[in-house]
Amino acid sequence: MKKLSIVLCLIALLAVPSLFAQAKGEVQDQKITTITWWHSNSGLLGKAADAMVSEFNTGIGKELNIQVESVYQGKSSDVLTKTKAIFQSGSNSELPDLVQLDASGVLDIRDNQYLISMEDLAKKDAYDLNQILEAAKLSVTYKDSMIAMPFNSSTILLYYNKTALEEAGISTPPRTLDELAETALKLKKTDEKGKTIRYGFANVPTTYELIVWLGHQNGVTYITDQENGHTGIPTKVLFAENGTMETFLTKWKKLYATGSLENLTSDVNGAFASGRVAMMVGSTSNLTTVHQMIGDRFEMGVAAFPMVDEQANGGVNVGGGALYALDNGSNNSDKAWEFVKFATSKEQQLAWHIATGYFPVNRDTYTMDEFNTHLEANPLYGVAIRQLQASNPKLQGLWIPSAYQVYYAFQTGILKMLVEDKTPKETTVSLEKEINGYLEDFLRMNQ
Repeated sequence: MKKLSIVLCLIALLAVPSLFAQAKGEVQDQKITTITWWHSNSGLLGKAADAMVSEFNTGIGKELNIQVESVYQGKSSDVLTKTKAIFQSGSNSELPDLVQLDASGVLDIRDNQYLISMEDLAKKDAYDLNQILEAAKLSVTYKDSMIAMPFNSSTILLYYNKTALEEAGISTPPRTLDELAETALKLKKTDEKGKTIRYGFANVPTTYELIVWLGHQNGVTYITDQENGHTGIPTKVLFAENGTMETFLTKWKKLYATGSLENLTSDVNGAFASGRVAMMVGSTSNLTTVHQMIGDRFEMGVAAFPMVDEQANGGVNVGGGALYALDNGSNNSDKAWEFVKFATSKEQQLAWHIATGYFPVNRDTYTMDEFNTHLEANPLYGVAIRQLQASNPKLQGLWIPSAYQVYYAFQTGILKMLVEDKTPKETTVSLEKEINGYLEDFLRMNQ
């Protein structure tokens, strides 16, 4: 018996290292990988983003030992500024794994050595990119490669005070700029002293609107060469030689002449929600926010973005933002990709759409019973989707150097035309010269 006890003790002692190794292996297997996501989502968007991250972290992320840390970095321009600062530091260790940017930041990231192509990550995982809408894929395609994953995708819509239109005896919203001018005039209100107390329409066109107003003419027309920067760095604008800018400005000046257009450059949403402006154009992502701002003041309607004229048939482009994967030396791109897949899954894109107004980028969302039930209960959300489905997917956003200068060049140039009574031709030539100057400066400094 004593001999047997000694043998059992020896067996137990020999088993200890094996058990220790097994336990150590289990601890290593359970090591959590943290993925950092920089974004610009605040308000309703911030709550929706937080809900998405929380669901990932407590679900599939927990199963895969991946946790996402979402970090709000301010506006889109702030996110870009902070990302660029790290690019320029010469070290990539402080980069996030994922960064959310809008079109203004693409030029600074698309050729960067630390960018990891989403198309490459998809191929590595045998992920079928055909489940992503064609127009959304093209919106982040550079030189035939999908460099980012479309996420918070939107189009531009006409928002209108449906109650005001009905009171003015107008049954349908305007389809063209000529109709917009006629409708705006009918909606304009003045007090007993002749002061305007309600404008029919408010806007000062910038890059955002002009991508469509110029681009949907003649099927599809680009503002610059290189297909608006999607095949290379733009070298010149095209709107003067192809006539699209002059065509648009002629219509715009006619609208201004009615006295029903307010040259409003900020807080257009607030002016519309208060009833001071009867119509505006804005992103689909504004739907939920603007609806809440209006409250019970009036009934809101949305319609397709007004065409320049009846010959304009190119539709609208996909705007918004996308997720970019970055190499920060951690070799965690496959883990980041798991969150990207989750965020663009049919279920998450439905939740994101309902919470924010951005349209789903996943085709399969559109076949879900829950999606169709939501549209039946909230028909305004279906307008942007039908508009996009009727648009040419090749009409894309503008990726251009000096994006903010170009944005304000359009705005100030058009304002100057109206206030100083410049001709559409003079304004077109002036804008061509100014923006080409920005492009020439950029190419000269980056040769």
